[in-house]
Amino acid sequence: MTRPTDRHAGAGVLAQIVRGLEIFSSAVLALMMLLTFVDVVGRYLLGAPIFGASEMISVMLALVIFAGLGIANARDKHIVVELIDARVRAVAPRVYDIAVQGLSLFVMCLIVYVLFEAALHAAETNSRTIVLEWPLSSIFGVVAALAALSVVCQVLGLMTGAGRHDDHLEDL
Repeated sequence: MTRPTDRHAGAGVLAQIVRGLEIFSSAVLALMMLLTFVDVVGRYLLGAPIFGASEMISVMLALVIFAGLGIANARDKHIVVELIDARVRAVAPRVYDIAVQGLSLFVMCLIVYVLFEAALHAAETNSRTIVLEWPLSSIFGVVAALAALSVVCQVLGLMTGAGRHDDHLEDL
Protein backbone atom coordinates (compact mmCIF):
# COMPACT_ATOMS: atom_id res chain seq x y z
CA MET A 1 0.00 0.00 0.00
CA THR A 2 1.29 3.45 -0.86
CA ARG A 3 1.50 5.86 2.06
CA PRO A 4 0.23 9.44 1.51
CA THR A 5 3.76 10.84 1.90
CA ASP A 6 5.06 8.39 -0.71
CA ARG A 7 2.24 9.41 -3.03
CA HIS A 8 3.09 13.10 -2.54
CA ALA A 9 6.82 12.51 -3.16
CA GLY A 10 6.03 10.48 -6.26
CA ALA A 11 3.76 13.25 -7.52
CA GLY A 12 6.60 15.78 -7.13
CA VAL A 13 9.02 13.57 -9.04
CA LEU A 14 6.40 12.95 -11.72
CA ALA A 15 5.72 16.69 -12.06
CA GLN A 16 9.45 17.36 -12.54
CA ILE A 17 9.80 14.63 -15.15
CA VAL A 18 6.73 15.85 -17.05
CA ARG A 19 7.96 19.45 -16.93
CA GLY A 20 11.33 18.34 -18.32
CA LEU A 21 9.62 16.37 -21.09
CA GLU A 22 7.42 19.35 -21.92
CA ILE A 23 10.41 21.68 -22.20
CA PHE A 24 12.42 19.13 -24.21
CA SER A 25 9.60 18.33 -26.63
CA SER A 26 8.75 22.03 -27.06
CA ALA A 27 12.36 22.88 -27.87
CA VAL A 28 12.70 20.00 -30.33
CA LEU A 29 9.38 20.87 -31.98
CA ALA A 30 10.39 24.54 -32.31
CA LEU A 31 13.72 23.51 -33.81
CA MET A 32 11.95 21.15 -36.20
CA MET A 33 9.61 23.94 -37.35
CA LEU A 34 12.52 26.35 -37.80
CA LEU A 35 14.52 23.80 -39.75
CA THR A 36 11.53 23.04 -41.98
CA PHE A 37 10.93 26.74 -42.63
CA VAL A 38 14.58 27.47 -43.44
CA ASP A 39 14.80 24.37 -45.63
CA VAL A 40 11.69 25.33 -47.63
CA VAL A 41 12.85 28.93 -48.05
CA GLY A 42 16.31 27.75 -49.06
CA ARG A 43 14.93 25.19 -51.49
CA TYR A 44 12.35 27.33 -53.28
CA LEU A 45 13.75 30.85 -53.03
CA LEU A 46 17.49 30.27 -53.06
CA GLY A 47 17.70 26.90 -54.76
CA ALA A 48 19.81 25.62 -51.86
CA PRO A 49 18.04 23.27 -49.42
CA ILE A 50 19.65 22.28 -46.13
CA PHE A 51 21.65 19.10 -46.60
CA GLY A 52 20.03 16.23 -44.66
CA ALA A 53 17.08 18.30 -43.43
CA SER A 54 14.51 15.54 -43.95
CA GLU A 55 16.69 13.09 -42.02
CA MET A 56 17.13 15.59 -39.16
CA ILE A 57 13.38 16.23 -39.12
CA SER A 58 12.69 12.47 -38.98
CA VAL A 59 14.94 12.08 -35.95
CA MET A 60 13.38 15.09 -34.24
CA LEU A 61 9.90 13.71 -34.95
CA ALA A 62 10.77 10.47 -33.15
CA LEU A 63 12.08 12.49 -30.19
CA VAL A 64 8.91 14.60 -30.00
CA ILE A 65 6.66 11.55 -30.25
CA PHE A 66 8.38 9.61 -27.48
CA ALA A 67 8.73 12.66 -25.21
CA GLY A 68 5.03 13.33 -25.74
CA LEU A 69 4.24 9.71 -24.96
CA GLY A 70 5.76 10.16 -21.52
CA ILE A 71 3.53 13.19 -20.94
CA ALA A 72 0.43 11.34 -22.14
CA ASN A 73 1.27 8.31 -19.98
CA ALA A 74 1.83 10.47 -16.90
CA ARG A 75 -1.54 12.14 -17.33
CA ASP A 76 -3.32 9.00 -18.57
CA LYS A 77 -4.63 11.07 -21.48
CA HIS A 78 -4.57 8.92 -24.57
CA ILE A 79 -6.72 8.83 -27.65
CA VAL A 80 -9.36 6.24 -26.94
CA VAL A 81 -11.57 4.36 -29.37
CA GLU A 82 -14.59 3.43 -27.32
CA LEU A 83 -16.49 0.67 -29.06
CA ILE A 84 -17.29 -2.01 -26.49
CA ASP A 85 -15.56 -0.74 -23.38
CA ALA A 86 -18.61 1.17 -22.06
CA ARG A 87 -20.39 -2.14 -21.51
CA VAL A 88 -17.34 -3.80 -19.98
CA ARG A 89 -16.66 -0.79 -17.76
CA ALA A 90 -20.29 -0.77 -16.60
CA VAL A 91 -20.10 -4.43 -15.54
CA ALA A 92 -16.62 -4.47 -13.98
CA PRO A 93 -14.98 -1.02 -13.88
CA ARG A 94 -12.07 -2.03 -11.63
CA VAL A 95 -11.25 -5.11 -13.74
CA TYR A 96 -11.47 -2.97 -16.85
CA ASP A 97 -9.03 -0.37 -15.44
CA ILE A 98 -6.56 -3.03 -14.31
CA ALA A 99 -6.72 -4.84 -17.67
CA VAL A 100 -6.26 -1.66 -19.70
CA GLN A 101 -3.42 -0.28 -17.56
CA GLY A 102 -1.76 -3.70 -17.38
CA LEU A 103 -1.89 -4.15 -21.14
CA SER A 104 -0.63 -0.61 -21.64
CA LEU A 105 2.33 -1.19 -19.33
CA PHE A 106 3.12 -4.50 -21.00
CA VAL A 107 3.09 -2.93 -24.48
CA MET A 108 5.21 0.02 -23.33
CA CYS A 109 7.77 -2.33 -21.77
CA LEU A 110 7.81 -4.33 -25.01
CA ILE A 111 8.46 -1.13 -26.98
CA VAL A 112 11.34 -0.24 -24.65
CA TYR A 113 12.82 -3.72 -25.05
CA VAL A 114 12.57 -3.65 -28.85
CA LEU A 115 14.11 -0.17 -29.04
CA PHE A 116 17.01 -1.11 -26.75
CA GLU A 117 17.58 -4.26 -28.81
CA ALA A 118 17.61 -2.13 -31.97
CA ALA A 119 20.11 0.25 -30.35
CA LEU A 120 22.39 -2.65 -29.40
CA HIS A 121 22.14 -4.19 -32.85
CA ALA A 122 22.88 -0.82 -34.49
CA ALA A 123 25.92 -0.43 -32.23
CA GLU A 124 27.20 -3.92 -33.08
CA THR A 125 26.81 -3.36 -36.81
CA ASN A 126 27.86 0.30 -36.72
CA SER A 127 24.64 1.25 -38.56
CA ARG A 128 24.31 4.84 -39.62
CA THR A 129 21.70 7.08 -41.18
CA ILE A 130 21.84 7.24 -44.96
CA VAL A 131 22.48 10.93 -45.62
CA LEU A 132 24.16 12.38 -42.54
CA GLU A 133 25.71 9.11 -41.39
CA TRP A 134 24.66 9.66 -37.77
CA PRO A 135 25.04 6.53 -35.62
CA LEU A 136 21.67 4.81 -35.38
CA SER A 137 22.63 3.33 -32.02
CA SER A 138 22.59 6.81 -30.49
CA ILE A 139 19.24 7.67 -32.04
CA PHE A 140 17.64 4.37 -31.02
CA GLY A 141 19.23 4.68 -27.58
CA VAL A 142 17.78 8.13 -26.92
CA VAL A 143 14.35 7.08 -28.18
CA ALA A 144 14.53 3.92 -26.04
CA ALA A 145 15.46 6.04 -23.00
CA LEU A 146 12.47 8.32 -23.67
CA ALA A 147 10.25 5.23 -23.96
CA ALA A 148 11.65 3.91 -20.65
CA LEU A 149 10.97 7.30 -19.07
CA SER A 150 7.44 6.99 -20.41
CA VAL A 151 7.03 3.72 -18.51
CA VAL A 152 8.32 5.42 -15.35
CA CYS A 153 5.81 8.23 -15.90
CA GLN A 154 2.99 5.76 -16.36
CA VAL A 155 3.87 3.86 -13.20
CA LEU A 156 4.26 7.06 -11.16
CA GLY A 157 1.00 8.37 -12.60
CA LEU A 158 -0.80 5.20 -11.55
CA MET A 159 0.79 5.27 -8.08
CA THR A 160 -0.02 8.91 -7.43
CA GLY A 161 -3.38 9.04 -9.18
CA ALA A 162 -2.12 11.79 -11.48
CA GLY A 163 -4.39 12.31 -14.43
CA ARG A 164 -6.96 10.06 -12.81
CA HIS A 165 -10.24 10.75 -14.44
CA ASP A 166 -13.57 9.07 -14.56
CA ASP A 167 -14.92 11.17 -17.39
CA HIS A 168 -15.25 9.27 -20.61
CA LEU A 169 -16.46 10.29 -24.02
CA GLU A 170 -19.94 8.94 -23.51
CA ASP A 171 -20.21 10.92 -20.25
CA LEU A 172 -19.53 14.28 -21.88
